[in-house]
Amino acid sequence: MRRMAPLLIAALLALFLAGCGSSSNDTTNATNTITETSTPSSEPSEQTATNSSEPSTIPADNDDTEQTASLSEESLKDAATNIIELIRDRDLGSLADWIDPEQGLRFSPYAHIDTNESQLFQAGELPDFKDTTKLTWGTSDGSGEPISLTFREYYEKFVYNQDFAEAPNVSVNKLMGKGNVAFNGTETYPGASYVEFYFPGFDKAADGMDWQSLVLVFVPSGEEWKLVSIVHGQWTI
Repeated sequence: MRRMAPLLIAALLALFLAGCGSSSNDTTNATNTITETSTPSSEPSEQTATNSSEPSTIPADNDDTEQTASLSEESLKDAATNIIELIRDRDLGSLADWIDPEQGLRFSPYAHIDTNESQLFQAGELPDFKDTTKLTWGTSDGSGEPISLTFREYYEKFVYNQDFAEAPNVSVNKLMGKGNVAFNGTETYPGASYVEFYFPGFDKAADGMDWQSLVLVFVPSGEEWKLVSIVHGQWTI
């Protein structure tokens, strides 16, 4: 029995060590299993965060923004530039496309628009340059005499008497040419905007008294600008 005791103790010790090794492996495997299981659990939170940011990339209803942009100062100036070139080229057919269909196009020889005496035409009623009919366009500054001219004569004296398409100064909703006659374009056409093509003068001896300008008055129509008046500007007595 004494001889067998050491062998029995050795066997028991071997079994004990084997049991500890198995327990350690099970613990490690369990830890790995937990780690492997928990790792995918972080993915849904990332996906949720990504999804939560997506609505900010969806454009809002921008109809009003687009309409505001279409009627911006830049678009007004572009419209005026197109029209001044049509006036220069005497392209009345294309000019008619810009005329407001409700209010027509009014010609004013001076900055103060006289709705009682100035001539008003609808889009399809502009006179021809060959028309010899004399019309009264207003009252001449200084003399007070009626301005009685054919359409061509008026055009050459009070519309394109200077090369306004090459004017050195172009302003939007602000007049550079000012005399003793007040511009009343926005009073005549509430809500209107305007563009002025301005020459500060031609003769130094005149000290700027010989300035000339052409003012195009527009009103908004839907998402477009429409022309309602062509106003000639110059120094008046």
